[in-house]
Amino acid sequence: MKNYLTILLLFISLNLISQSENWKIYNSLNSPLPNNKITSSVVDKNNKMFFASHEGLIVFDGYKWKTYNTKNSEIPSNKILNITVDNFNNKWISTTNGLVLLKEGNFRILNSKNTKLPSDKIRKIIIKGSKKYISTDKGIIIFSLKDTLLINNKNNKLSDENIICFEVDKNDNLWIGTNSGLFFINKTFTKLYNKENSELKDNHIWSLKIENDNIWVGTKKGISIITDTQWKLINTKNSILPSNIITHITKDDYNRIWIGTTKGIVSFDGEKWKTYKIKKKLKTIFSIYIDKEDNKWISTEDALIVYNEEGVSQLKQQQITSSYFTIKNNSEIEYFLPNSTNVEIKIYNNQGELIETILEENMLKGKHLFYYNTDSLTTGSYFCNFKTEKLSETKRIIVMK
Repeated sequence: MKNYLTILLLFISLNLISQSENWKIYNSLNSPLPNNKITSSVVDKNNKMFFASHEGLIVFDGYKWKTYNTKNSEIPSNKILNITVDNFNNKWISTTNGLVLLKEGNFRILNSKNTKLPSDKIRKIIIKGSKKYISTDKGIIIFSLKDTLLINNKNNKLSDENIICFEVDKNDNLWIGTNSGLFFINKTFTKLYNKENSELKDNHIWSLKIENDNIWVGTKKGISIITDTQWKLINTKNSILPSNIITHITKDDYNRIWIGTTKGIVSFDGEKWKTYKIKKKLKTIFSIYIDKEDNKWISTEDALIVYNEEGVSQLKQQQITSSYFTIKNNSEIEYFLPNSTNVEIKIYNNQGELIETILEENMLKGKHLFYYNTDSLTTGSYFCNFKTEKLSETKRIIVMK
């Protein structure tokens, strides 16, 4: 009976996602979602969908659902707050008990004990170039190749360390939302905007978005748009906002701003506002993620909602059935395994002598990508041999210094 129910739920979810209607609503009744409260959504470079919930990390590859929690994985907390995908397709998972790096199917836990993180409650991570900006309830820490910078109350940069939201502008300036107001921080000074010294109507900053040179600031009393020294207030009195409590702001590839509130969602294209009727008594919207197919993945308190004006499209998974092995830029090693198998990757010189064993272990099926550091090799040509139970390939690596 249990197997039949699982198959039935999977059939229902696949049937829903294959339709071409404008709205799709997922909850624990029509899909294997363990919890209706979804806090964040993201789609990775392989078109896998990742959902954050208060009962773990949910992954959907287009065919199967999988939930990772404290019982069946190394995730330190079931309360997932945010998910970010970097340029290498690694997943950075913010939890209430540490930051989780999901790389090639392996979990790595980063916390205040094994890193310089000031707290284990991670709100969000923004990756910009080689820098990683990580917000916590005890300030923001910036990791770069050169150094680590902590921004908190001790260095007089941040009088309110409990970060609710933050953004990084094109000049690497920080805009930080707290319950005490909006902080602006650059290399030389810090400025706090609040309702006492600015045109902000409320000190509770719940959402931020930078659009061109405009700073969209979501509060409990509407939106403030900052352009240079000018401020503009948007609320239920002068717009079609369904609520003044702004929970999330983002933009799509057409420069439309999408705004989530406690009572629904609206968009603004620079001239016209548009409202969207999904269901009656829609509860709080936590986040809006827009994928490359222009689907809007709307995380709410009681369901996961997908919207597309042209019809919700299924994200196509790249169907690969046989092994392959490639090397790009002499350092990017990529391979695919149709089944779990033992993998050996070794580096040889021109004389056929073994220089280094990069990998020698059983790997899970799927696509794998990692970067080989050639700093220890002298200038010249080398050979990289990739070997599994059914495949053996050798490719050349050229090192120039």
